[in-house]
Amino acid sequence: MDTEAQDLPSPRSDLISGGVWVVIGTAIGIGSWNMDRLANQGVPGFAAPGLVPGILGVLITLTALVIVIRSLHRGALTPEGRGEPGRATMGRTALALVLCLGFAAGLVGHGLPFWVAASTYLFLHIFLLQLPERRAAGQVGRGIVVALAVALGAGLTISLLFQYAFLVRLP
Repeated sequence: MDTEAQDLPSPRSDLISGGVWVVIGTAIGIGSWNMDRLANQGVPGFAAPGLVPGILGVLITLTALVIVIRSLHRGALTPEGRGEPGRATMGRTALALVLCLGFAAGLVGHGLPFWVAASTYLFLHIFLLQLPERRAAGQVGRGIVVALAVALGAGLTISLLFQYAFLVRLP
């Protein structure tokens, strides 16, 4: 499923977005490093409260650096690298924001088991963001199957990992 060139964000937009994500990932990493590790309460290191946010902060920073480097290679600092985000990019960004807020405010903590909430969010996120490309390729049915398999697998894995490896009680 190739994305058409006009739907790609401009190199300058990627540079700015990547820079923002570097700052966010670094802040998450620093914040998690400064969290109490609860060693005085006998909590093992692999279950420390800051471990998962720290790992996520490092991963966010690394992927953001990849975006920054890619944007520089695409000419982000040249006059040709400027450009406004396309309509499709803005639509996907708005959809991602709505889905994230819906997950945080509507699905989690309102009676659904966490794995169901996470799987629902992941299914909608994957399916809806891939829908234009799947529709153009005539693969909507395959998109549903793939999104469902990934969502269920990830939702269950995340739930089990947090409950049994990190000892975090989930709703």
